[in-house]
Amino acid sequence: MELTQLRSFLVLAETLHFSRAAERVHLSQPALSLQIRALEAELGVRLFERNRRKTEITEAGVVFRDEVATALAAIEHASARARQAAAGKIGCLRIGFISTAAALVVAPLVTSWA
Repeated sequence: MELTQLRSFLVLAETLHFSRAAERVHLSQPALSLQIRALEAELGVRLFERNRRKTEITEAGVVFRDEVATALAAIEHASARARQAAAGKIGCLRIGFISTAAALVVAPLVTSWA
């Protein structure tokens, strides 16, 4: 199961239209169909009922949609937090010093940040 499959699934679940969903995720309609079929095969359930006229999400698809939306939001949040940590915007700063430097160096530094 790939993140691209899950994102494509969410767009299709929102639009319920293969051509529009394919356009939004920058795929051809046959490629999107293959992604969804592969996802359904991996899960062992039908996520959509489809015919030439319309596409409908199944009950299993509704449950999966809700869970996938939550999971993708958590992944996006984790990615953002990792980027913030890499940029030094979050995390922990540890400062080591010897006792003689406490009054002369560390105290002025700490009070200037506070």
